Amino acid sequence: MQHTSHAKLNSNIKAAATSAIINAKYRHYKFPDRVYKVLLLAIQEASEKVCVVYLDIAHPDAPPFVRDLDSWNETVVWEGKEVKRFTLIESS
Repeated sequence: MQHTSHAKLNSNIKAAATSAIINAKYRHYKFPDRVYKVLLLAIQEASEKVCVVYLDIAHPDAPPFVRDLDSWNETVVWEGKEVKRFTLIESS
């Protein structure tokens, strides 16, 4: 399989930067008392999907997590309501 050019992958990351903002803080629908900070956007090598690398800032021992952008932006059903998986609460 031939890989996509770096220019195209960087373009994909730039386009994604409006839906997962680097250094911004978000809440997850299941854990509204936790705050997550987006560290960076990256490309998952095997699939070439844009991924969000983020951190639970209330827990300094927590590892960074990676979630593909499609999942990050998903709307889910929670307690009978459609809600965003992550909601922006503060941008730098």
